[in-house]
Amino acid sequence: MWITKSYDGKFQQEYKIERKLLEIKGVKQSLELFNSEAFGEIALLDEGLLLKNLLCVQSELLAHLSACSHKNPKRVLVAGSFNLEFAFEFLRHSGLQVDFLQFDLKVLESLMSFLPHYREVVESERFQLIPQLSVEFLAQNAQSDSVQYDIILSLDANANAYSKLLSDDGILITRTAQILLDTHKVKEQLESLGDFRIKMPFFAPLSLLQDCYVFASKLYHPTADIQLQKADMLEGLEYYHANLHLSAFVLPKAVKSALLGVAQN
Repeated sequence: MWITKSYDGKFQQEYKIERKLLEIKGVKQSLELFNSEAFGEIALLDEGLLLKNLLCVQSELLAHLSACSHKNPKRVLVAGSFNLEFAFEFLRHSGLQVDFLQFDLKVLESLMSFLPHYREVVESERFQLIPQLSVEFLAQNAQSDSVQYDIILSLDANANAYSKLLSDDGILITRTAQILLDTHKVKEQLESLGDFRIKMPFFAPLSLLQDCYVFASKLYHPTADIQLQKADMLEGLEYYHANLHLSAFVLPKAVKSALLGVAQN
């Protein structure tokens, strides 16, 4: 049997599975969990796929790329994802408080056995689960000076709105279109981002899922300001390291030309 991930109706990837382990419907999201010889387990969500054996690719890259670009981050917001491994990776950085915004708790709790550090994360004193819709959370906090984040990782459609919650030197990481296939969409997204001094697209090298992202910052540059000592001191990682951090921003010449003047670096 095979399951399929489609990209905007333009191409699709197939993953071989052995059997379905679980199917559940939450408030707005649905989850199907499959056993796979190659990937251990595959979680199929409305937001996309999670591959258990390769959770480290997205989780380590996005967490440490942002945390190692900021000189002294204190507070992080993760929104638009069920992947608690983001929080686990952020918590590797001492003193970092992680707020995880997810209201569909039925689906999140169904991933308890899928996410290897689920219990360790939820029991951490530096972790807070915020069971709210993003629109409710933004409405409550967008005008409050008391709620400010040094890093916001947003994989949902409200990424621009979250920028109101960033500190003066904050970093926003969000998903973007496939850089090679839809360069024009990446350009439009970069143009739509508001008051950021630095806006740079990047990707996860050697990722099977072909996901692409944008690094938007009010102060810090992801390659010029990388905290090498911090990046090199991280232990127990499978994917992220300083050289991979730098390589994530290396784009083909045609893409660089197309984004000239829009991608601010």
